[in-house]
Amino acid sequence: MNHSFIRPLFILGVGIGLGSTASTSLRVKSVQANPQTIPSFNPSQSLAPLVETLSGSVVNITVSMDQQPLHPMAPFGWDMETPIPSGQGSGFLISNDGYILTNYHVIDGADTLTVKLANEEEYAGSVVGFDDSIDVALIKIETDNTLPYIKLGNSDSVRVGDYAVAIGNPFGLSHTVTMGIISAKERVIGSGPYDNYLQTDASINPGNSGGPLFNLQGEAIGINTAINPRAQGIGFSLPINKVTSILDDLKENGRPSRGWLGLGLQPFESDEQKGAMVREVYPNTPAEQAGLQSGDIITTFDAKAVSSIDEFIRMVGSYRSGDTVPLEIIRGRKQKELSVTLGERPSQQALSAGRFLQETGGTWGVQTALTQSFEGDNSSLGLVVIKIDKDSPVKNILKLGDIILRINDKPVRASGLSKISPKDTVTFTVWRQGKTIQHKYER
Repeated sequence: MNHSFIRPLFILGVGIGLGSTASTSLRVKSVQANPQTIPSFNPSQSLAPLVETLSGSVVNITVSMDQQPLHPMAPFGWDMETPIPSGQGSGFLISNDGYILTNYHVIDGADTLTVKLANEEEYAGSVVGFDDSIDVALIKIETDNTLPYIKLGNSDSVRVGDYAVAIGNPFGLSHTVTMGIISAKERVIGSGPYDNYLQTDASINPGNSGGPLFNLQGEAIGINTAINPRAQGIGFSLPINKVTSILDDLKENGRPSRGWLGLGLQPFESDEQKGAMVREVYPNTPAEQAGLQSGDIITTFDAKAVSSIDEFIRMVGSYRSGDTVPLEIIRGRKQKELSVTLGERPSQQALSAGRFLQETGGTWGVQTALTQSFEGDNSSLGLVVIKIDKDSPVKNILKLGDIILRINDKPVRASGLSKISPKDTVTFTVWRQGKTIQHKYER
């Protein structure tokens, strides 16, 4: 990951998991008090009074990593020994005691965070919480000083055509100001399960990631997140309301509590009915415990009609872990009612890596997670090695980040190593740094 760049649209991946954008059922508690007084001004004359007031609340974030973060795709041709150089992004203060909002992709995998204020003072930053499903992170700096900060606005009230101002650190150039309008709302850009962005033509560039998008009242209405690199004047900001409703959870628990079922879904539509068809029920999930089966068509969730997969994902995520919700399904042409107690949605990274299907060490002393693997031009399931116990019998054979493709020349399954005894002779076919290799274990 190149932390110097705001995420271009074409590298944003689609995550699969059940959750939602911020909703009214999640707790809301403001972290602001006595925000800065915004001077009145005529925008037809100059934005300078607004910019001068707000610039002190915008920060530069520099990250560095000592080693490559472990990621399911890491073994595929990446040099795991090469340190990643530091990168830069933006952020903004939301409280006078040092809480800062930025994008998750700015700080993902960072070993150290350095926050530089507008007055050139530098502080070590720490990650308080994050939600990678909407690409937001909350970080904190410690200081005895009272810091200037920004009031969070109401992105739901933003209208297409409203003026918008962006402040950030593009290409490492500190505190660059651009102005434009809100070009569109509720843009779906393929970034994940909660796509819903403000589009603006206020110029945002690499390094603007995590910086604020303001209205003319000096309120942050968005976090600048993505650009379309093939176009001019097309940038995307995460609406601030998606963040304000989970700030409490980020501060207190490090992550939001979003409802989750644990399903693979596919669209369903007939002349009589729309819904979400269950393609797969993952083991040991709320969906399995509720009795959902492959082939079920989910038609309502808490008495609300389900017309698409995206809508259903947002519905589920609008509830909290532990909530019990009724749903209606069609199974074998018959309507059936079920009740499900929602679990807590894993992180987007865990979902993408299949780590909600994680297998513990067991007798092999190896912890793995189901993931998508690649061998040459072929794609298949694999087990990424995410932990090896010090007394594991295969500690000298397998390495962290290996993708186990086959065991005894048979494709791996979610059960992984659990059905194979270390008393047996076992041949592991693994993908390691772009190569397929075999290792034989003999007792």
